[in-house]
Amino acid sequence: MKEVGQKSAFRWRKKDKRGVSPIIATILLVAITVVLAAVLYILISGLTKGPGNTPLGTALTLGTPKENSVAGKFWYNFTVQAAGGGLVMNNLNFQVLGSGGGLLAPQGTWVLNVLGLSGATVASYTMSTGTWASGPTTALSASMLISFQTPVSMSGNTFVTSGAGSFQGTVNTAIP
Repeated sequence: MKEVGQKSAFRWRKKDKRGVSPIIATILLVAITVVLAAVLYILISGLTKGPGNTPLGTALTLGTPKENSVAGKFWYNFTVQAAGGGLVMNNLNFQVLGSGGGLLAPQGTWVLNVLGLSGATVASYTMSTGTWASGPTTALSASMLISFQTPVSMSGNTFVTSGAGSFQGTVNTAIP
């Protein structure tokens, strides 16, 4: 009798040691593979981009400037049509290209102010030194106005906005 009891106990243990069904095992393997592939994709896509590769053209769009002149001073107002991706004033530098393609050196007082939606100045840029005199950490947003003032006409030249920091590239806007 002891043998019979041992055989039944052995069968019971053997039955208990069965694994999951083949269908469930296959579903688990596929799910684990999909999760690992997603994690690897996220890691690799983050590594291939690297810092400082955001094109400025995808984050900033300027409208056609409007020109005004009074008593030997010329104003060019550029409406910011789109600004995104965490774009702040420190990410921008401004220059003017002449019609021949060379950079124009600031003559006299070249003033660049960024006006908020209320019309108040939120940032001021010094063209001669290429630095922000005020508001360097202000976020740029759509409908703001970039107002550029010079003592000479800039018609026929190109207003160049260059990316700095985490933004690269330029946005060129023709001055009519």
